[in-house]
Amino acid sequence: MMVEISVVMANYNGARYLSAALKSLQGQTFPHWELIFVDDGSDDDSVALASRAASHDPRIRIFVQTHNQGPAAARNKAIELAQGRWIAIFDSDDLMRPDRLAVLRERAKSDRAAIVADNLLVFSADQLRPKYFLPHDYTRAPRWIGLAEYIDSNRLYSRTPDLGYLKPMIDLERLRASGIRYDERLRIGEDYELIARLMAAGMRLRLEPTAHYLYRKHASSISHRIHAEALEALIQANNRLQLAVRPPDPEILEALRRRDQSLQAMLAYDRVIGMLKAGDYAHAAQVSIREPRIWPLLTRPVTARMSRLAKAMRSSRTLPLRTAIPAAH
Repeated sequence: MMVEISVVMANYNGARYLSAALKSLQGQTFPHWELIFVDDGSDDDSVALASRAASHDPRIRIFVQTHNQGPAAARNKAIELAQGRWIAIFDSDDLMRPDRLAVLRERAKSDRAAIVADNLLVFSADQLRPKYFLPHDYTRAPRWIGLAEYIDSNRLYSRTPDLGYLKPMIDLERLRASGIRYDERLRIGEDYELIARLMAAGMRLRLEPTAHYLYRKHASSISHRIHAEALEALIQANNRLQLAVRPPDPEILEALRRRDQSLQAMLAYDRVIGMLKAGDYAHAAQVSIREPRIWPLLTRPVTARMSRLAKAMRSSRTLPLRTAIPAAH
């Protein structure tokens, strides 16, 4: 069967959700796909699960990296191996609606787009109903996303949800011709950074307003593991993107400047948290006073704990008393 879409899956210890992800891919109404499954040095049952699925479905191809190199390196390997007309990014802990590949393919062809992405449905174990990721303004009709808008969404306090979370489908021929690949120095934000560089090189991002990708939120999601080293790598990548914008565009450069400020604020927040954990309250206070942009971040852990407590109290009202309040021993 001719391959038209190469689905790219970078996996690291994703066994818990992998079977569901593979089942949702195998349930696609568009059949002309292959899965390039690149395991990034997992020490769980991921490869065994993927191999079992591949034994019954020749469209699944498996490559194993002997040690962990990060999602960017895994996806670059998948790009090297891909045989399709398009590559579609799919994480091993997420799901797809059955018509997703068909919808993205039709949107890309009808609008002659080099990059397409759809809205997300965000779900988690404690969330009864999935929520749409993008606001209504973004879902009225298909739209082109400009580079300045894309960059500006990827910063603190942006009015737009972070468009870097969208899972793109990319014209593989144009991707290879550009010479642009995932930046393997990045452990987070690699999808955003790749798309931003492709857009800076002249490719356009088309947004499909309907939601066909189900994004799973859970405690081990990589987006929850932001630390100083990762932030510094993002700051350096932002600086390199600024040099890649040719000719210089004032709107894009201003968006990059705001993103740099945002990343610097997150770096300051990381330092303050480190100081607080070490008991160095005086220096933590000094840094916080100099960086008022991090004040809302410092209140978030308290707000989150209060929200969880309120949710637990609401749940307890629907449970028998003996369940909600364990008996003393």
